[in-house]
Amino acid sequence: MALTFVTLPHFISPTTIKPNSTTTILKPKHFLLQFPSRPLSYPFLPLRPPSAIAPDGKFYPNPADDDPPEVGEDSAHGFTKYQQIQLQADRARLREEEDFKNNQATYLSAIADSHDAPDEPSSIDSAEDDLFGEIDKAIALKRKEFVKQGLLKPNPAKSEVEAVEELQPHELDDVEEIERLRELKVNSDESPGDFEEDGDLSLKSESSFDLDFDSLGQSNKARIVEPKFKMSLAELLDESKVVPVSVYGNLEVEINGIQHDSRLVTSGNLFVCCVGRKNDGHMFLSEADKRGAIAVVASKEIDIEDTLGCKALVIVEDTNAVLATLAASFYKYPSKNMALIGITGTYGKTTTTYLIKSMYEAMGLRTGMFNSIASYVHGDNQLDSSYGVLDAVLVQNLMAKMLHNGTESVVFEASSRGLAQGKYDEVDFDVAVFTNLMGEEDEEEDRDAKAKLFSRMVDPERHRKVVNIDDPSAPLFISMGSPEVPVVTFALENKNADVHPLKFELSLFETQVLVNTPAGILEISSGLLGRHNVYNILAAVAVGIAVGAPLEDIVRGIEEVDAVPGRCELIDEEQAFGVIVDYARTPDALSRLLDSVRELQPRRIITVIGCCGEDERGKRPLMTKIATDKSEVTMLTSDNPKGEDPLDILDDMLAGVGWTMQEYLKYGENDYYPPLPNGHRLFLHDIRRVAVRASVAMGEEGDVVVIAGKGHETYQIEGEKKDFFDDREECREALQYVDELHQAGIDTSYQRATDTKGCCANNRSASPVHPSTQMK
Repeated sequence: MALTFVTLPHFISPTTIKPNSTTTILKPKHFLLQFPSRPLSYPFLPLRPPSAIAPDGKFYPNPADDDPPEVGEDSAHGFTKYQQIQLQADRARLREEEDFKNNQATYLSAIADSHDAPDEPSSIDSAEDDLFGEIDKAIALKRKEFVKQGLLKPNPAKSEVEAVEELQPHELDDVEEIERLRELKVNSDESPGDFEEDGDLSLKSESSFDLDFDSLGQSNKARIVEPKFKMSLAELLDESKVVPVSVYGNLEVEINGIQHDSRLVTSGNLFVCCVGRKNDGHMFLSEADKRGAIAVVASKEIDIEDTLGCKALVIVEDTNAVLATLAASFYKYPSKNMALIGITGTYGKTTTTYLIKSMYEAMGLRTGMFNSIASYVHGDNQLDSSYGVLDAVLVQNLMAKMLHNGTESVVFEASSRGLAQGKYDEVDFDVAVFTNLMGEEDEEEDRDAKAKLFSRMVDPERHRKVVNIDDPSAPLFISMGSPEVPVVTFALENKNADVHPLKFELSLFETQVLVNTPAGILEISSGLLGRHNVYNILAAVAVGIAVGAPLEDIVRGIEEVDAVPGRCELIDEEQAFGVIVDYARTPDALSRLLDSVRELQPRRIITVIGCCGEDERGKRPLMTKIATDKSEVTMLTSDNPKGEDPLDILDDMLAGVGWTMQEYLKYGENDYYPPLPNGHRLFLHDIRRVAVRASVAMGEEGDVVVIAGKGHETYQIEGEKKDFFDDREECREALQYVDELHQAGIDTSYQRATDTKGCCANNRSASPVHPSTQMK
């Protein structure tokens, strides 16, 4: 299928004169004045004929000569030269003040990390008397001035003696080791490469072993500059084309931000009273007012007379419907100035965003990213956001921040919920990608929400559709929008797709794919594992083909993604078996994950799963049934039990194999846990750390240990506590500890764990490993 690609115009370079050319360079005539060849000994003055000599040779005086001399035109309008210079200086100062006001954030961030000027002028004058020294002094003085104005916070004063906390025993050992290394001296009489009797290599050096601790932790990330936006309420309503039902108060009031969450309101914000499934924003007007809201948009008649600072009220029919429009207008429609790729579907969205971002960066474009794991401005510059879910205002705010910091394109994970709720209504997508549709509870409703993304693809010159035609819903997504918009299809099974694999090989540590495309055949070697990641790779390739990316950039970008956090992420500590951490927390996701792992042909699969407390109790038995059917060993444990007893959750999960908690504990009393009817084994432990480490300890050569449920999450919620917990870090520590146990001759193998005498139990939980392998 022939595609029309947008090309960049060729700029005409200026004409250059070649060294050997005979081009004649003409100069203006006033450069060709003839001067005498020898110097003149007197000044050269112009001569003019007398103006009062008549043709008869007689002198006739001119009456005008008796008139007083005329005063020249006053071009200074009555101002002296000094006054003119002073006026010019005042105008320049005003321009500088206006420039500082408009770009205050940039100037302040540029010197935020500079040192404060000392209080004693003499210490300033003692600096080096050179250009750079003068610049440093000027910056320090300017920073001190900003500190006095309250625009910057003073740097903490440096004290000669700093109080330190008492070191722990293991920290004292580290300090002693560092001091020992610092005191090491090298014998200068020995040549490089000589060995001492104990086998240590002696290096020739004249200095002590010096550690540069100051350089540790430093990164090459760019400073992210926060843009500032201000606009009057009247201008916002005019720009957004929002037609209010009624307005009250002063519409010329200036707003500096938009919020629909009263907890996030700051002074000068516009508060939009949105109505949610659980909360009504109109009920939180007083809190927003206390926090500094200066204007309100509501869909109900409310009284702002008694508020502290609200000066304007705008009534609209539906606040939820206008929120995205108001936010996009306030932040100057940032998506219109960047190339946006939206990805929708049930599975594969997150991984595909990472692949496309890397591919665009391989093309030399500064590319941002939004997905369920993280948001990036571009490159490795991750946005620090405490929000779990993006809303319409935050989407526009973060895109404006990206554009302000030089982002040229953005890859977007467009969830069906966000599309249905209108969070992306004012996001101007250029490319729409559909991965798949399966396992949804409300499949028709979810499909229609995802199709909204494709309904915007109406411009054949700019828009592109990328569709997985292995999915039965593909025709619907292709038909959405304009039929003139080019479509690039991809598939794993359907060989009629524009992008499809000629062959692929799956292994425990690598995936190799030979991809056929309309532009040529690509050979890709990826660290992403499993059949489902082949689909994700094909989707990224199809996007590259759709936008006309060079083939070498497509391959390089995809191959640079070794892993996606918590998405079938391989934990490699050079062990003889595989350890995979994945986010799968639904029955369908777990089933697909274990099927993909089985395709890697492991000797055994050891799976750790848990179910969240206070949520979806009906899926608990099904999760256990899937895990025990598709894994040789299953370890049940807790996963964010919240306010529910972890043992009650495990009791619900045991129902998937027809057991109860009492029956399981009864087996533990005899130190024997019988195999399931299919020959597989089932164990449990209510402490997730123990369960993860015990499962890793059981791994042997050729096995795959799958830790499912948390993925990239780094917390465990128990009751009111939210503690740090990372499955990936637990796996790494377990692998290192198990290696030490093996070196000490302690057996932690699966055979040892399932031996009749190898289990331990108590009145709360049971662990399938020997007590010596239970790691704290």
